[in-house]
Amino acid sequence: MDWDQAEKIFIVTGASSGIGRSCVEQLIRSGAFVIGIDAKESDFTAPRYTHYAAGVTDEKEISRVVSEVEEKYGKIDGLVNAAGIWGNSKPFYETETSDWERILSVNLTGTYIVSKYVSKVMIPKQKGKIVNISCLRAGIFRNNMTDYAASKGGIVALTSAMALDLAPFHIQVNSVAPGFTYTGMTKNSFDNEEVRKQSEALIPEGRLGQPEDISNVVMFLLSDLSDYMTGTNVYADGGYHIQK
Repeated sequence: MDWDQAEKIFIVTGASSGIGRSCVEQLIRSGAFVIGIDAKESDFTAPRYTHYAAGVTDEKEISRVVSEVEEKYGKIDGLVNAAGIWGNSKPFYETETSDWERILSVNLTGTYIVSKYVSKVMIPKQKGKIVNISCLRAGIFRNNMTDYAASKGGIVALTSAMALDLAPFHIQVNSVAPGFTYTGMTKNSFDNEEVRKQSEALIPEGRLGQPEDISNVVMFLLSDLSDYMTGTNVYADGGYHIQK
């Protein structure tokens, strides 16, 4: 679907791969100017794309990047917080505190840091969109994922709290909860045919999600069509969360 975002300015974290990369590509196709932030460099190039190799937990660097964007463009219309890392796949009682803190730092604190600085640019304009990437694991659990689940559950709570703080300024904040999605982070698991078939059998739609399935929802939430939605967590999971 072609969402017209001509001449608008967006920041996307986690921009080098997966859902973040798909959001970047869709926004560029829609006519927007996009600033990507990722701890890694990106091989994506386009006339309206600028990439910063920066970690979302580096508050000083994030402040600098947002200031440069504001100085160049005078505004930021939207933010997609897609940066995230997978958990340690251990029971909580075997997880090192340092590993726990690393997961929450990137997934949750990073979202808070980038949103804080971007919102300060949006508030004077009295307009803006922030979309956070949560996960179905924020509310539907399995063993050995306390760190990841806590970080993504925190994203859902943070989204609602941010939405209330920013509502007086007509800035909408929502989150998208992907289900089983084939990305660079999940590739090793889903390339195993047995794992893939078992996963697909749990999804009413009968297939894994692709990054564009998630970025399509993000594009809607970044558009003017979602102006009356805020504080909402939208599942994009092929129906996984509604099954018995």
